[in-house]
Amino acid sequence: MVARIVTAACVLVLISACAVPVMTPETMETVDKSISFSTIQQNPDAVRGSVVLVGGQILETTPKEGETWIEVLEKPLDRSGKPVSADLSSGRFLVRFQGFLEPTIYEKGRRLTVAGRVDGKVIRPIGEIDYTYPLLTATEHYLWNTDDTVSSPRIGIGIGIGVGGGTRGGGAVGVEF
Repeated sequence: MVARIVTAACVLVLISACAVPVMTPETMETVDKSISFSTIQQNPDAVRGSVVLVGGQILETTPKEGETWIEVLEKPLDRSGKPVSADLSSGRFLVRFQGFLEPTIYEKGRRLTVAGRVDGKVIRPIGEIDYTYPLLTATEHYLWNTDDTVSSPRIGIGIGIGVGGGTRGGGAVGVEF
C-alpha cells in the first residue's frame, strides 16, 4: 500500500515537472526552430521574414512614437522557453513592439522571451565600436517574473540506511521538492 502511494506521488511529481511552453501553440507553429540565434546574429538579412524564438535579459527599453524598442542580451532558452541565468550569450538583439510598453515594468535585468519576425539589422554604437543588432518585430512575448529564480523544478529521490542501537537498523525513503 505504501509503495503504491509513493509510486503515485512520484508519477505526479514527474508529470508536473514537464516543461510548459510560454508561447501559444499557434505562435509556435510559425516559429522556424531550425534557425539559431548565432545564424541570426551572423547574417540577419539571410533569414529576413522568418519567425524565430529568442530570449534574454533586458538591457534597455526605449518608447518611441507608436512603438517600443527593447535591447536584449541573448541568453539560451530552456525547454519551457525561459532564458537561462548563466553567463552565456551569443550577442545582443533589438525587438520592436507595437504600442507603448512601460519601461519601469520592462526594466533592465528582467528576462524576456520573444517570438518575432526577423526584419534585418540596425547598427548602433556600443562604447567605441559600431555593433550590428538583429532587429525583430515581436508577434508574441513573455516577460518573466523578477522573483522567478528557479528555471525548472528540482526533484530528488533519496534512499538512506542508518544503524540504530543494538541489533536494529533503520532506513528511510524521501522525496524532495
